[in-house]
Amino acid sequence: MATAQDAELIIKLYDLRRDETMRKARNFIFFDFFPQSADDVKALFGNPELSQQNAYYRQATSYWDMVAAMVNHGSIDKDLFFDTNGEFFAIWAKIGDFVPELRGFFGPQYMSNLEKLIAAHPNGAMRTEMMKVRFKSMAEQRAKK
Repeated sequence: MATAQDAELIIKLYDLRRDETMRKARNFIFFDFFPQSADDVKALFGNPELSQQNAYYRQATSYWDMVAAMVNHGSIDKDLFFDTNGEFFAIWAKIGDFVPELRGFFGPQYMSNLEKLIAAHPNGAMRTEMMKVRFKSMAEQRAKK
C-alpha cells in the first residue's frame, strides 16, 4: 500500500522533470531523436558535434533507469508509480529494441532497471507498442517536412 512518503517521492521526481535542462533532454528524446538502430544511439557518442544531444540522451535515459531502480527495489510503491507515470514507456519505446546490442557498447546492465519495470507492468508490452506506433508516426511526419 502506498504511503504519503511514496507520494512525496513521486512529486519530487516530477519536479526534477521540470528542471530546464531535463526538459531540453526530454524534448530531444521525444521530439528530435528517432533512432532506427543501435548505431543511431552509438553515433551520439562518437561525434563531438553531437555532444549536446549525447548529454540529453544520457540525462533522460539514466534518469528513467534510476527511477525504475527505485521502484523495483520498493523505495516507491509500484502501483502508485504506475498510476501516476507513463513517460518511462516512451523511453523504452525509443530504445528498448536496441538495448541488447547497446549492452555490448555500454555494459551488460545497461537499462536493466527500466527493462525490469516495463516487464512488471501488467500492460507494459502493450503500452510500449502504443508508444512505438506514435513515435513512428511522428518520425514519418517529421521526414515529410
